[in-house]
Amino acid sequence: MTERREAIRKFIEARGEVSIGELAEHFSKWSEMTLRRDLAVLEKSGSIILTRGGARRMPYRYGMLEDIYSEREQRNHEAKQLIASKAAQLVEPGQGIYIDSGTTAMAFANELPDCNLVVITAAPNIALEIAMRKEKPSIFMLGGTLSRKEISVADPEIPAQLEKLNIETAFMTASAYDEKFGFTVGTQAGAIFKRAVMKRAKKVVMMLDSSKSGGLLPFTFAMPEDVDILVTDGAMDKNIAAGLENKISLVL
Repeated sequence: MTERREAIRKFIEARGEVSIGELAEHFSKWSEMTLRRDLAVLEKSGSIILTRGGARRMPYRYGMLEDIYSEREQRNHEAKQLIASKAAQLVEPGQGIYIDSGTTAMAFANELPDCNLVVITAAPNIALEIAMRKEKPSIFMLGGTLSRKEISVADPEIPAQLEKLNIETAFMTASAYDEKFGFTVGTQAGAIFKRAVMKRAKKVVMMLDSSKSGGLLPFTFAMPEDVDILVTDGAMDKNIAAGLENKISLVL
Protein backbone atom coordinates (compact mmCIF):
# COMPACT_ATOMS: atom_id res chain seq x y z
CA MET A 1 0.00 0.00 0.00
CA THR A 2 2.82 2.41 0.87
CA GLU A 3 4.61 1.64 -2.39
CA ARG A 4 1.38 2.18 -4.34
CA ARG A 5 0.76 5.58 -2.77
CA GLU A 6 4.38 6.59 -3.32
CA ALA A 7 4.03 5.62 -6.99
CA ILE A 8 0.89 7.75 -7.24
CA ARG A 9 2.62 10.67 -5.52
CA LYS A 10 5.60 10.50 -7.88
CA PHE A 11 3.29 10.34 -10.91
CA ILE A 12 1.48 13.49 -9.76
CA GLU A 13 4.78 15.19 -8.93
CA ALA A 14 6.09 14.48 -12.44
CA ARG A 15 2.93 15.63 -14.21
CA GLY A 16 2.13 18.61 -12.01
CA GLU A 17 -1.61 17.95 -12.17
CA VAL A 18 -3.62 14.87 -13.18
CA SER A 19 -7.23 13.81 -13.46
CA ILE A 20 -8.74 10.67 -11.95
CA GLY A 21 -9.08 9.35 -15.50
CA GLU A 22 -5.36 9.77 -16.15
CA LEU A 23 -4.53 8.02 -12.89
CA ALA A 24 -6.93 5.16 -13.68
CA GLU A 25 -5.38 4.76 -17.15
CA HIS A 26 -1.80 4.78 -15.84
CA PHE A 27 -2.49 2.57 -12.82
CA SER A 28 -4.97 0.28 -14.57
CA LYS A 29 -4.55 -2.63 -12.13
CA TRP A 30 -6.09 -0.58 -9.32
CA SER A 31 -9.74 0.48 -9.10
CA GLU A 32 -10.81 4.12 -9.24
CA MET A 33 -12.21 3.78 -5.72
CA THR A 34 -8.81 2.63 -4.46
CA LEU A 35 -7.11 5.53 -6.21
CA ARG A 36 -9.53 8.02 -4.65
CA ARG A 37 -8.86 6.61 -1.19
CA ASP A 38 -5.11 6.87 -1.78
CA LEU A 39 -5.47 10.47 -2.93
CA ALA A 40 -7.37 11.32 0.23
CA VAL A 41 -4.59 9.81 2.35
CA LEU A 42 -1.90 11.63 0.37
CA GLU A 43 -3.70 14.95 0.78
CA LYS A 44 -4.08 14.41 4.52
CA SER A 45 -0.33 13.78 4.77
CA GLY A 46 0.39 17.03 2.91
CA SER A 47 1.86 15.29 -0.14
CA ILE A 48 -0.65 16.54 -2.75
CA ILE A 49 -3.58 18.92 -3.20
CA LEU A 50 -6.92 17.50 -4.31
CA THR A 51 -8.67 19.31 -7.17
CA ARG A 52 -12.07 18.89 -8.75
CA GLY A 53 -11.71 15.60 -10.60
CA GLY A 54 -8.10 14.90 -9.74
CA ALA A 55 -5.04 16.12 -7.84
CA ARG A 56 -1.94 18.28 -8.23
CA ARG A 57 1.45 18.41 -6.62
CA MET A 58 2.20 20.59 -3.64
CA PRO A 59 3.78 23.98 -4.46
CA TYR A 60 7.51 24.19 -3.95
CA ARG A 61 8.58 25.38 -0.52
CA TYR A 62 10.63 28.54 -0.13
CA GLY A 63 10.80 29.09 3.64
CA MET A 64 9.75 32.71 4.33
CA LEU A 65 8.43 32.98 0.77
CA GLU A 66 6.11 29.99 1.05
CA ASP A 67 2.95 31.72 2.23
CA ILE A 68 3.25 34.57 -0.27
CA TYR A 69 4.14 32.51 -3.31
CA SER A 70 2.02 29.41 -2.61
CA GLU A 71 -1.11 31.50 -2.15
CA ARG A 72 -0.52 33.22 -5.49
CA GLU A 73 0.27 29.90 -7.15
CA GLN A 74 -3.13 28.49 -6.18
CA ARG A 75 -5.07 31.58 -7.30
CA ASN A 76 -6.74 31.05 -10.72
CA HIS A 77 -4.77 27.81 -11.03
CA GLU A 78 -6.85 26.27 -13.83
CA ALA A 79 -6.65 29.44 -15.95
CA LYS A 80 -2.87 29.56 -15.55
CA GLN A 81 -2.52 25.91 -16.54
CA LEU A 82 -4.63 26.52 -19.66
CA ILE A 83 -2.56 29.55 -20.65
CA ALA A 84 0.67 27.64 -20.05
CA SER A 85 -0.48 24.76 -22.24
CA LYS A 86 -1.41 27.14 -25.08
CA ALA A 87 1.83 29.13 -24.80
CA ALA A 88 3.97 25.98 -24.78
CA GLN A 89 2.68 25.19 -28.27
CA LEU A 90 4.42 28.37 -29.49
CA VAL A 91 7.87 27.09 -28.46
CA GLU A 92 10.07 25.96 -31.34
CA PRO A 93 13.07 23.66 -30.82
CA GLY A 94 16.44 25.31 -31.18
CA GLN A 95 15.26 28.72 -30.00
CA GLY A 96 16.71 30.99 -27.37
CA ILE A 97 13.75 31.99 -25.21
CA TYR A 98 13.20 34.12 -22.14
CA ILE A 99 10.78 33.03 -19.40
CA ASP A 100 9.51 35.75 -17.08
CA SER A 101 8.86 35.36 -13.34
CA GLY A 102 5.56 34.68 -11.59
CA THR A 103 3.13 31.82 -11.12
CA THR A 104 1.85 31.80 -14.71
CA ALA A 105 5.44 31.63 -15.91
CA MET A 106 6.04 28.73 -13.51
CA ALA A 107 3.07 26.88 -15.00
CA PHE A 108 4.55 27.56 -18.45
CA ALA A 109 7.95 26.21 -17.36
CA ASN A 110 6.26 23.00 -16.28
CA GLU A 111 4.58 22.68 -19.71
CA LEU A 112 7.77 23.51 -21.62
CA PRO A 113 8.57 20.77 -24.15
CA ASP A 114 11.70 18.79 -23.39
CA CYS A 115 13.65 19.79 -26.48
CA ASN A 116 16.86 21.61 -27.38
CA LEU A 117 16.41 25.19 -26.17
CA VAL A 118 18.39 27.91 -24.49
CA VAL A 119 16.23 29.22 -21.67
CA ILE A 120 17.10 32.62 -20.19
CA THR A 121 15.41 33.60 -16.93
CA ALA A 122 15.84 35.79 -13.88
CA ALA A 123 13.67 33.53 -11.72
CA PRO A 124 15.63 30.88 -9.76
CA ASN A 125 12.52 28.77 -9.11
CA ILE A 126 11.81 28.56 -12.83
CA ALA A 127 15.43 27.66 -13.57
CA LEU A 128 15.20 24.85 -11.00
CA GLU A 129 11.85 23.67 -12.36
CA ILE A 130 13.37 23.20 -15.80
CA ALA A 131 16.64 21.76 -14.49
CA MET A 132 14.85 19.12 -12.42
CA ARG A 133 12.14 18.14 -14.90
CA LYS A 134 13.66 18.60 -18.35
CA GLU A 135 16.80 17.03 -19.76
CA LYS A 136 17.46 18.90 -23.01
CA PRO A 137 17.07 22.66 -22.43
CA SER A 138 20.13 24.57 -21.28
CA ILE A 139 19.56 27.37 -18.77
CA PHE A 140 21.14 30.81 -18.47
CA MET A 141 20.43 32.65 -15.21
CA LEU A 142 20.52 36.44 -15.05
CA GLY A 143 22.12 37.73 -11.83
CA GLY A 144 21.05 40.39 -9.39
CA THR A 145 19.29 41.11 -6.12
CA LEU A 146 16.46 38.69 -5.34
CA SER A 147 12.94 40.08 -4.98
CA ARG A 148 11.27 37.94 -2.32
CA LYS A 149 7.76 38.68 -3.53
CA GLU A 150 8.39 37.76 -7.16
CA ILE A 151 11.18 35.21 -6.60
CA SER A 152 13.10 36.95 -9.35
CA VAL A 153 16.24 39.05 -9.54
CA ALA A 154 15.99 42.77 -10.18
CA ASP A 155 19.11 44.87 -10.53
CA PRO A 156 20.19 48.05 -12.38
CA GLU A 157 22.92 45.99 -14.05
CA ILE A 158 20.53 43.52 -15.70
CA PRO A 159 19.89 45.64 -18.83
CA ALA A 160 23.66 45.55 -19.40
CA GLN A 161 23.60 41.75 -19.09
CA LEU A 162 20.77 41.58 -21.60
CA GLU A 163 22.70 43.64 -24.17
CA LYS A 164 24.92 40.61 -24.72
CA LEU A 165 22.02 38.19 -25.21
CA ASN A 166 19.78 37.47 -28.20
CA ILE A 167 16.23 36.37 -27.42
CA GLU A 168 14.08 34.90 -30.16
CA THR A 169 10.88 34.74 -28.10
CA ALA A 170 10.20 36.32 -24.72
CA PHE A 171 7.36 34.73 -22.75
CA MET A 172 6.25 37.56 -20.49
CA THR A 173 3.70 38.06 -17.71
CA ALA A 174 1.94 41.13 -16.31
CA SER A 175 0.26 41.88 -13.01
CA ALA A 176 -2.58 43.79 -14.67
CA TYR A 177 -3.86 45.10 -18.01
CA ASP A 178 -5.73 48.37 -18.55
CA GLU A 179 -7.12 49.51 -21.91
CA LYS A 180 -5.61 52.99 -21.53
CA PHE A 181 -2.40 52.28 -19.63
CA GLY A 182 -1.49 48.85 -21.01
CA PHE A 183 0.39 46.09 -19.17
CA THR A 184 1.42 47.13 -15.68
CA VAL A 185 3.33 45.92 -12.62
CA GLY A 186 3.71 47.09 -9.05
CA THR A 187 7.36 48.21 -9.03
CA GLN A 188 9.43 50.57 -11.14
CA ALA A 189 12.36 48.16 -11.13
CA GLY A 190 10.12 45.39 -12.46
CA ALA A 191 8.83 47.60 -15.26
CA ILE A 192 12.34 48.68 -16.30
CA PHE A 193 13.52 45.08 -16.30
CA LYS A 194 10.60 43.81 -18.40
CA ARG A 195 11.07 46.61 -20.94
CA ALA A 196 14.76 45.70 -21.25
CA VAL A 197 13.90 42.04 -21.92
CA MET A 198 11.28 42.91 -24.54
CA LYS A 199 13.71 45.24 -26.29
CA ARG A 200 16.09 42.29 -26.84
CA ALA A 201 13.38 39.91 -28.12
CA LYS A 202 12.43 39.33 -31.75
CA LYS A 203 8.97 38.17 -30.64
CA VAL A 204 7.02 38.85 -27.44
CA VAL A 205 4.34 36.50 -26.10
CA MET A 206 2.32 37.88 -23.20
CA MET A 207 0.67 35.34 -20.87
CA LEU A 208 -2.22 36.96 -18.97
CA ASP A 209 -5.05 35.29 -17.09
CA SER A 210 -8.41 37.03 -17.54
CA SER A 211 -8.71 38.02 -13.87
CA LYS A 212 -5.92 40.57 -14.46
CA SER A 213 -7.64 42.32 -17.38
CA GLY A 214 -9.24 45.59 -16.36
CA GLY A 215 -6.78 46.06 -13.50
CA LEU A 216 -4.22 48.82 -13.07
CA LEU A 217 -0.91 49.05 -11.19
CA PRO A 218 1.45 52.05 -10.99
CA PHE A 219 4.06 51.16 -13.62
CA THR A 220 3.44 50.48 -17.31
CA PHE A 221 6.03 48.34 -19.08
CA ALA A 222 4.27 47.60 -22.38
CA MET A 223 1.36 48.61 -24.59
CA PRO A 224 -0.49 46.13 -26.85
CA GLU A 225 1.52 47.25 -29.89
CA ASP A 226 4.70 46.15 -28.08
CA VAL A 227 3.43 42.56 -27.93
CA ASP A 228 3.13 40.08 -30.80
CA ILE A 229 0.85 37.46 -29.23
CA LEU A 230 -1.38 37.56 -26.15
CA VAL A 231 -2.26 34.18 -24.65
CA THR A 232 -5.19 34.15 -22.24
CA ASP A 233 -7.73 31.70 -20.85
CA GLY A 234 -10.83 32.54 -22.92
CA ALA A 235 -12.70 34.30 -20.11
CA MET A 236 -11.47 37.83 -20.85
CA ASP A 237 -14.09 40.58 -20.91
CA LYS A 238 -15.51 40.74 -24.46
CA ASN A 239 -15.09 44.50 -24.73
CA ILE A 240 -11.45 44.34 -23.68
CA ALA A 241 -10.80 41.44 -26.06
CA ALA A 242 -12.47 43.34 -28.91
CA GLY A 243 -10.29 46.37 -28.22
CA LEU A 244 -7.17 44.22 -28.38
CA GLU A 245 -7.99 42.32 -31.56
CA ASN A 246 -6.89 45.15 -33.89
CA LYS A 247 -3.60 45.63 -32.04
CA ILE A 248 -2.36 42.17 -31.19
CA SER A 249 -2.72 38.49 -32.13
CA LEU A 250 -4.94 36.83 -29.52
CA VAL A 251 -4.85 33.20 -28.42
CA LEU A 252 -8.07 32.82 -26.42
